[in-house]
Amino acid sequence: MLAITQILIWHQGALGDLLLAGPALAAISRHYSGARITALGHPERWGLRAKSLPLDEVWNSSDAMWASLFGKGALPLRIRERLARFQLALVFSPRPQTTLQDRIHQAGIPLVQWLPSFPETGPDAVAALQARHLAELGLHYVPVPFQLAVGDSPAELPGPGPWLALAPGSGQTRKNWPLSHYYEVSRTLAWQFSLKVVWLAGPAEEAALPYLKALAQAQSHILLANRPLVRVARVLSRCRLYLGNDSGLTHLAAAVAGPDVLALFGPTDPRVWAPLGPQVQVISAPCSQAPCAAGRTIPCPEPHCLEALLPETILAAAAPLLSAQAQDAARRV
Repeated sequence: MLAITQILIWHQGALGDLLLAGPALAAISRHYSGARITALGHPERWGLRAKSLPLDEVWNSSDAMWASLFGKGALPLRIRERLARFQLALVFSPRPQTTLQDRIHQAGIPLVQWLPSFPETGPDAVAALQARHLAELGLHYVPVPFQLAVGDSPAELPGPGPWLALAPGSGQTRKNWPLSHYYEVSRTLAWQFSLKVVWLAGPAEEAALPYLKALAQAQSHILLANRPLVRVARVLSRCRLYLGNDSGLTHLAAAVAGPDVLALFGPTDPRVWAPLGPQVQVISAPCSQAPCAAGRTIPCPEPHCLEALLPETILAAAAPLLSAQAQDAARRV
């Protein structure tokens, strides 16, 4: 039987996709106890797993050298030398990558397996889908939430809080709850529960930054835009409550110890995309057509379903969470 001491994992998906693969990655690490892992993907996203997986290296999959894995002909010597130490390669992608898998095998890795990064159709939860595929490889486990180790918090949140984090963006604007609703909820919760508020924005929210800056300044809130993901994770770990759309940051909030998470879903299916975690509460839009997305394709030109998800609904969900946390804090004093 081939001893597995070095594993190559190809996963170049978005932040949410990589975090949804958390249970699968943890199961792989447990099954091949003692094996070291090298990741091929987005270095910053994979960097979040540096403290929770036995990662030796993270290679950037956008590096031009890896293009030869999708071509024909003899593989460059530097590719074969780079991959020579691995006994197993796992390729995460939406559908099987036959050429890529064959070329990785040609490079000298004896075992190459494909795993779905998400379902192309159907309501299968990503974690359950990956668990079924890994069971075919002899890795039997029940998907459970995983937790990121994030280290000490940065100084970007002044004072002890308590903090409310808001992430009003996502990779698709039609998944976004209206910014005016976020503003109303933040103002009400900050007043009722003496919360400090931090707004989080990434590259996808570049066009909205002037509005977010104005909202934050008007209420003496903090806006953190385009911060490194590791630092964002540490900020989230200091928060009491997080509110966000179906986005990578929502998955990140669910993966760190700290906040209760309110995840807002409209056109996309929470059965597939909702983050795992005991502190996660999914709130779906009140629309008979939702979820309407086919895979990642959203047919509605406007997010009417999310517009109909009123601030009062979110306030009703947040209030008992914050009240319970305040009572727990008072008992510990």
